[in-house]
Amino acid sequence: MSESGSEASKAAKKREYNRNAQRVFRQRRKEHLSKLEAAQRELNSIQVEEVERLRRENQLLAQENETLKAAYGSQASSPGLNEGPSELRGSPSGYIHYGAGAAVTGGYVGPAGPSTAYVPAPMPAALPPPATSPLSSTSHDPANLVVVVPNNIREIRRSLHQLFAPLLEIPVISNPQRHLATLAALEPSLPASLRPSQLQLSTPHHAYIDMIPSPSLRARLIAIGPANANTFLTEACTIACDIEDTGQMTIWGEDWLNDFSWEFSASVLERWGGWLLTAEWGQRANFWRRQRGAPILPGYE
Repeated sequence: MSESGSEASKAAKKREYNRNAQRVFRQRRKEHLSKLEAAQRELNSIQVEEVERLRRENQLLAQENETLKAAYGSQASSPGLNEGPSELRGSPSGYIHYGAGAAVTGGYVGPAGPSTAYVPAPMPAALPPPATSPLSSTSHDPANLVVVVPNNIREIRRSLHQLFAPLLEIPVISNPQRHLATLAALEPSLPASLRPSQLQLSTPHHAYIDMIPSPSLRARLIAIGPANANTFLTEACTIACDIEDTGQMTIWGEDWLNDFSWEFSASVLERWGGWLLTAEWGQRANFWRRQRGAPILPGYE
């Protein structure tokens, strides 16, 4: 009986141990589930707060976007066409180059390399006189100040490349006469500031010059010779050439076909002023610099 009682006692103790273990397990599981539920509620609360914060931020950004659209409407309405860099048929590295002393009608020698020299020269006698400028009668009265924003030169350039696409498809170096004939055929479809002059229609030159909406500047670029003209195009003329935009020129307002709205930078005027960019370009730069309170450039008053 003692052995039987000992076995029964051991079984009872084992059942008691199992019951206690199960009770502890259930208690711990309950506590763990409670902690998980609390953590989930806290996480849900944080997520709700984050969603609300993002909603408010999105609303503020939408309001700011509408404000910017209203403030910069002139940029949004500037001319533009869908064109990627791969669609640009001309390249600054392929600008024409005349050999020294080459005849005007037959001097296409080959593409100018990146080492094309900058050749300052006195103003040739054949250069056209500077055009009259509205700045000559502009008062310094603050009442005459205008409020405009910069236009999008990249979009303007896309429009010009599309407009002159027939020219950019022509290998100008090997076929200058076809370039001139195509330019003449395009003339009726071009706005007044882009219609070619007789000089353009009779003198071989690169098509990028044709895309500059300033008759006087086009004439001077042809007159100073291709070496200097090509250097100017590849360094400063962002309106026509897809080159790095470091602020060489700014076009103010929507009327980009009116060269009065153009402002060349101080560094461009320092290098090209006087013999290519006449005094009127410096006066225009100072006009626009006054509008934004920038220091005026000396020597153009």
